[in-house]
Amino acid sequence: MKRWLISAVFLALGLFFYFFVFGYGFLGLLLCFFGAVAAVFALLYNLRYAFPVSSRILRKILKILCILGLLAAVVTGIWIGAKSSGAEDPQQDYVIVLGAGVNGTQPSLSLAERLWATQTYLETYPEAVAVLSGGQGDNEDITEAKCMYDWLTERGIDPERLRLEDQATSTEENLRFSLDLIEAETGTRPDTVAVISAEYHLARASLLAKQEGITMLGYAAKSTNRFFLCNMYLREICGVWYTLLAGIF
Repeated sequence: MKRWLISAVFLALGLFFYFFVFGYGFLGLLLCFFGAVAAVFALLYNLRYAFPVSSRILRKILKILCILGLLAAVVTGIWIGAKSSGAEDPQQDYVIVLGAGVNGTQPSLSLAERLWATQTYLETYPEAVAVLSGGQGDNEDITEAKCMYDWLTERGIDPERLRLEDQATSTEENLRFSLDLIEAETGTRPDTVAVISAEYHLARASLLAKQEGITMLGYAAKSTNRFFLCNMYLREICGVWYTLLAGIF
């Protein structure tokens, strides 16, 4: 009964976060996954008398898989943390700003943090041009690129230093479409480019940049909401492995 109760608690928490806590849907899915794993353990434990040998073997296999998964998650999390500070010298002619959510016409907190970093970058490197990348998602009245453009120009950034890429719907497209835009403007596809994104996102972005054949110099936008940061780290751990496996298969 105790094992089933643990499973039920995980599932209940998962459903709560998924349906009722905005921005924490992935955490909800992860908790539901833990609940499903706990349910499998409970089922195998209840079958220990009816199928003693097979039940014991399956439980050992599941435990080994869980341990390996935990180790992989820890190692990946450490790597994401190591990448989160960005490059020591991110100066480039072009910097790609990866979009995030827009609330109507206003930037979400995550996007605002990237915009603060972008403003600092452009003030630090006055010759740099920023490619603002992001299309229009659900519940967004304007594209992420347009939202970023409005925010930056309202704060004194010269519009001549901004380029809008307003078709991308994923990080992979953010990079590819922005590189296409740079190539169309300069006649050359860059080998190295600076990228501004949240600190937790830089590791996966660097993997995708490598798949595009370029070197990425990350510039971190620091997250102010620590609980949200932990949630996004968990999502990025899974995202990194998805990117790696997608690149292989």
